[in-house]
Amino acid sequence: MTGAVLAGGKSVRFGKNKALELIDGKRFIERAVESLRPFCDQVIIVANELGLYRDLGVELVRDMVAHQGPLGGIYTALLFSRSDWVLVKATDMPFLVPAMASLLIDSREGFDAVVPKSGKFFEPLLALYNRRCLPAIARQLESEERQIISFYKKIKVRSIEETEWRTIDPQGVSFKNVNTPEDLAEIQWT
Repeated sequence: MTGAVLAGGKSVRFGKNKALELIDGKRFIERAVESLRPFCDQVIIVANELGLYRDLGVELVRDMVAHQGPLGGIYTALLFSRSDWVLVKATDMPFLVPAMASLLIDSREGFDAVVPKSGKFFEPLLALYNRRCLPAIARQLESEERQIISFYKKIKVRSIEETEWRTIDPQGVSFKNVNTPEDLAEIQWT
C-alpha cells in the first residue's frame, strides 16, 4: 500500500502554504505523513515545491501534469506508487482516525476505488485508488475536466456511506479541512 499526501495546492483562500501551518506543534504535512505511515509501506508527497518537505524522510514527487489540481496529484501518485493501491490524503485535512484508513483498505476487494461520502457528496481527497484508475484519469485530464468525481462513472467505486463511517469517526474529524485562517482557528479551538 502506498500513501500519498497531496500538497500541491495554491492555498489561495488561506493566503500562504497550508502544509506548513501548525496544529499542536506539528505542520499539517507532518501530520498527514505520520497518519499514513502505519498503513503504508511507501509514503510519497506530491507537490510542486518539493524543497519544503525534504526533512520528512519520504519520497517527494513533482506533479506530472501541472495546474490540474488534486486530480493531477492523484494521477501522479498512482504513476509513482510501487503498489497497486494508493491511499490519498489531502494535506489540508490534518486529522485521520486510524479506523477510517482501515475501513477504506478493508473495503477495496473487487473495486477500483473506495471513497467515503458525506451525505450525498464524495470525499475524494481521503480515498483509496487502484492503478486501474490511471486510464480513466488520463482521459479526463486530456479533456480538461478537473473535477475528481467525473471519472468515477468509468470505474468501479465502493462508496462508504456516512452511516457506515460515522460508527468509527462520529465527529467526522477525518474530513475536516482547512481552507481559510478562520477554519484553522475553529479547528484549534475544538
